[in-house]
Amino acid sequence: MENSVLKDVKFNGKFGLKGFSSKESGHKIFDTLTWENVFEEQDWTLAEWASVHPLRADRKQVKEGDRIDFSTESKVVSLWPGKGKLSFFADTSKEYGAPRKSGEDWIHHLLEQKIEAGDRVYLGDMKALDLALDFSVDECENLMRREEYDPNLHAAQISWFFTVENNRDTKLDFEGRPDYLWFGLPLFDNRHAVIDGPQIFLDRGTEKVIYSVKRAEYMEEPFRIGHKYCVRMDILPSIKKAFAVAKEQDWLKGARWEDMAIGSTNLGWEIPGTFRCRCTFENLSLTFR
Repeated sequence: MENSVLKDVKFNGKFGLKGFSSKESGHKIFDTLTWENVFEEQDWTLAEWASVHPLRADRKQVKEGDRIDFSTESKVVSLWPGKGKLSFFADTSKEYGAPRKSGEDWIHHLLEQKIEAGDRVYLGDMKALDLALDFSVDECENLMRREEYDPNLHAAQISWFFTVENNRDTKLDFEGRPDYLWFGLPLFDNRHAVIDGPQIFLDRGTEKVIYSVKRAEYMEEPFRIGHKYCVRMDILPSIKKAFAVAKEQDWLKGARWEDMAIGSTNLGWEIPGTFRCRCTFENLSLTFR
């Protein structure tokens, strides 16, 4: 029997809109995206860290057939309610006044969901944790001149991340989380047709360790713009490996494997460069056995 970790994977309910900085606003919801016949439940949120033109400000809403577009000067979120399909567009030339410099924040365009404490299932009680996603990068254009572009600073990336949290830890951080690690699948990076791995490093924003799996574990072919990829993977063995590596490097002090549970997830763009880009996600799920 399969059980879903995530709620509303068909996108029937409202979408909460967060602030401009995770540290300043945490997980506070400032506004919501709604439409005709929308469900009252709000399981998903959209994070727009560092955005100059966020959806919670002067957005427009247009319906075309089954699709609803929510747009600002620099971005568009397209939803197909009940279909489990969503598209993110961003033109960061409208967000950055000049090519981003070292140390400056960068644009995020993320779909997020928090797993409430009462809904969490311990990873040690699972036999498998099956992830599924169909996605494409429909366009990705570098808008910087050759002399402006520094691949060490500028990129357009898509990842799917999960927080793997010590559910028995009572000491919470500024976002209300116990101790955790980031576990991620790097889906796209404009600089690399193939992403090597696994990689483990410290996230300077949250000061938590990130474990990123090798893309060949779930997607073997080199990346092509406009091609739809179907990702299917039991991520439980990789999460267990990530946990072991983090413990070896003296992270997650006092945590045991049987204490760990998925606490949240985010999926979408991080764009520390000046790009025009669009992606589409469909058939997203995370189920356990």
